[in-house]
Amino acid sequence: MSSSLTISKRLRALDDQQLQELLSWRLTSVTGLKDYFDVADALLGDESLQRALQRIPVTLLQELREISHTPRRASAQLSALLKSELLGDEETVVYPEVAHAVNSLPEIPSPAALISPVEQVSPVKAAAAIEQSLAIVSSLEDVIASVESHPVKQLARGGLSAQDQQRLSSLLPPQVSNPLSLLALSSKAGLLALVSNMWIPGQEVATWQQAPLAGKWLSIASGWSTSLSPQLREALQDNSDWGHPLANWVEATYPLGHQWLDSEMQAAVEQAHLLGLEVQGIVTDIGRAVVSGDFAAAEQAVTALIPPYATHVFVQHDFTVIAPSPLAPEDEQFMRQLCAVESRGIASTYRITSHGVNALLSQGFSAAEIVKRLGALAATDIPQAVSYFITDLGERFGSITVNQGVSGAVVTALDPLVLRTIAADRALTALSLRRGDENTLVCTHSAEVVLNALLEAKYSAQLVDKSGNIVSSRPVRAQLEVLPDVPSATSVLIERLRGSREAGTTDDATWIARQLDLAVRNKSILIVSVSMPDGEREFTIEPKGFSNGRLRCLDRNTEVERTLPASHITSVRLA
Repeated sequence: MSSSLTISKRLRALDDQQLQELLSWRLTSVTGLKDYFDVADALLGDESLQRALQRIPVTLLQELREISHTPRRASAQLSALLKSELLGDEETVVYPEVAHAVNSLPEIPSPAALISPVEQVSPVKAAAAIEQSLAIVSSLEDVIASVESHPVKQLARGGLSAQDQQRLSSLLPPQVSNPLSLLALSSKAGLLALVSNMWIPGQEVATWQQAPLAGKWLSIASGWSTSLSPQLREALQDNSDWGHPLANWVEATYPLGHQWLDSEMQAAVEQAHLLGLEVQGIVTDIGRAVVSGDFAAAEQAVTALIPPYATHVFVQHDFTVIAPSPLAPEDEQFMRQLCAVESRGIASTYRITSHGVNALLSQGFSAAEIVKRLGALAATDIPQAVSYFITDLGERFGSITVNQGVSGAVVTALDPLVLRTIAADRALTALSLRRGDENTLVCTHSAEVVLNALLEAKYSAQLVDKSGNIVSSRPVRAQLEVLPDVPSATSVLIERLRGSREAGTTDDATWIARQLDLAVRNKSILIVSVSMPDGEREFTIEPKGFSNGRLRCLDRNTEVERTLPASHITSVRLA
C-alpha cells in the first residue's frame, strides 16, 4: 500500500487539535494543499522529514538508521515515536520515504554519555528563591488589575511598548526585568490571555484570587509544568544545572538541529526563575517536584515556608499598614481596596489612600464601618490621624460629583467655595472648565477624563449617573472591543479537509482516482488490476483520459484502446 494512502487514512483519524499540532511544526507552508493526499505527500517531502528527524533523540536516530538499512521490528520507544509522528506503522515499520531520508543523512554521532553532576541548592538559598517568587505572585494581583483597566498591547515584534513596560515594571518587584515573561507565565494558569495582540484578564482570575498564597503559586507553577513539551521536560529532568550543561545536553541529544527547542527552553528557564525553581541555574528540590508533576509535594514544601495568616496588621501614623505575613483572602481583599500596595512578599506594606476610602464608600460602606473593620484588623488602636482622615472623607463623600452631560462633563459641588477653587486650580487648566450656572462647571472633555484629573488633584470627586446616583469612585472604562483572531492558514486547511469528505467514497477509491489522474497528466505507463466477472485481471496500460469515473487508455499488450470504470480498478502501480 502506498505511503501517501496510508498516511491520508491516518490523518483522517486525527482530531482537529492533533492535526493542527502536527501540521504546524512539520510544514512551513500549507499553500496549495487541497486534500488529505496533498497533505500526506507534503509530510513525506524532504523538508518535512528533515524537521521530523531533528526531533528524534540521537539514540533512537541510530536505531532508526539501522532498521532503515536492515528492516526489523523497532523497539517499543521508537515504534511509538514513528506512529505518533506518522513516520511508520506496524506493518511497514518505516515508510520508504523516511528510510531514504534517514539513509541520506550525514554520519550520525555516537550518543555521548553526558554525566552531569547532581548539584544541590542550600535550603537557605532555595527558601529565599521561593520568597522572591511569592512576592512576584502577590504583585500579580496589581498587574491583573492594571491590565483590566488598561489592556496591554503586545507589539508585532514581540515586546511591549515603553509606556506599558514602565507601567507594569512599577507594579513588580525589581527582580522582574521582563514583564512580558510574567504575562506569558500567567497565561499558562488562565490569569491573563493574549487576544488579538492584547493582554486581557483570563477566565481563572476570580478563583485564583480566593486561593491562599501557596495555592496561587501552585496554580502558576503547575500551569508552567503542564505546558512543557515532552522533549523539554526530559531535558529539564535529566539535568540539575539549567545553564550551560542543559544547552550541551540538548546539543548532544539532538545532533540534527535543536533550534525548534531553543526558544521554548529559554522562555521556560526564565519563567522557572520567576517561580523560584532554580538558583543561579541549579534546580531546587521544589523545582524537581514541579517538573516531574509532583505538585502535592511542591505545594507542601512552599506552604512550609509561608507563615500562618496574619491575624493583625500594624497601622502607622504615616498611613502605612504593615502585614507581618500573608493575610487571609477576605482581609487581603479589604486591604487592597482601602490601600495602595507599596511592597509585597511574605510581609507586605500598604498605604491608606483617599482613592481606596472612596472606593469603599461608593460600595455602600460608611466611614464608621471602614474604621471599625480596620480597627478589628489592627494590632493596636488606629492612630487618630488615620481615623480622622477616613471620617473626613466620609463627610465630604459625594460633595463633588461629575456626570456626563450632552456636550461634555458637568462638575457639581455642594460648597460654592469649593467650586470656585476648582475653577481657579492651575493643575486643572487643561480641562478648560467654565461656569455653567451657580453650582456647576462644564467642559467639553468626557466625565471620565475630568474625574481622573480631579482625583489626581486630590479632590474627593465621584462619578454619578443622570439620576445623581454614585456609580463608582473611579471611572468605568468601556470594555475593550476584541476582534476575533484571523484564522491561520493551517486552521483554514483543516476546515477545508473536514468539509471535503464525500459520503460513500472510500480512501482507496479516492487514492486510485488520484493516481489515474496523475498518470494521465504525466503520461505514465501503469499496471492496473481490474475486477472482472470471471475474476481479477491485470492490464499494462497507457492512460489517455480520465473523467466521470471512467479511464480511457491504450492496452500496451494488444494495442487496443479500452475504457475502464474506475470503480472496477482495485490497484494501481507504475509499470
